[in-house]
Amino acid sequence: MPDPGPVLADLARHIDISCVQAQHTRADIDELVHQAVAGGFVSAHVLPEWLGYLRERLEGTGVLAGSPVSFPSGGATTATKVTEASELLDLGAQELDVVVAIGRLRSGDDAYVTNELAAIVEVVDGRVPLRAILEVGRLDDDDIRRGVDAAIEAGVPWIKTGTGWSGVATTIEHIRLIADRADGRAALKAAGGIRDLDTVRTMAELGVTRFGMNATAALAAVAATKDHR
Repeated sequence: MPDPGPVLADLARHIDISCVQAQHTRADIDELVHQAVAGGFVSAHVLPEWLGYLRERLEGTGVLAGSPVSFPSGGATTATKVTEASELLDLGAQELDVVVAIGRLRSGDDAYVTNELAAIVEVVDGRVPLRAILEVGRLDDDDIRRGVDAAIEAGVPWIKTGTGWSGVATTIEHIRLIADRADGRAALKAAGGIRDLDTVRTMAELGVTRFGMNATAALAAVAATKDHR
């Protein structure tokens, strides 16, 4: 079992926060920047339209700027996803999270999912961290296992549990299932409904090294680690 100590010792540097709702405004992005910098979080993520602005605001702060590809449905064509990933890199993205073709995965079309992710891996070319979002709240256990296999076969270095939009929280069982299937072949990021330090600690014990959390929960979890020292 992985040692959660390195994650918990500097938890803020293993958490990113985001403003990825369609209604978020410039003021919301400004507040995101403030929270990310003040909290010492590793990165902040916004929808593609705000990425250039976010990158400007974070310049020199040490906080990375990230954005999602084909968010939140994963239903864009492969060509559209590749183009979006390329454009986001041009806009200065320092992390990218791509939503897999959820419907294709549920349909058993694993080759489609693998080939699409491989095309995105090719355009990213290792320049920034890339994560495949499985959206576990929409998948059964077999879908999740095959999604892990597809991402790893495609060369995606990270697997992320969800967008936070499905309405189903990522659970310990989701993490255990993904960790067992990945078996150390990919890094793990947990996101979606993670609200407390106990959950973070247990997930870290299963191998999760990055977390996507809302700012309030993230700040509370970081504060709790200091209380336990």
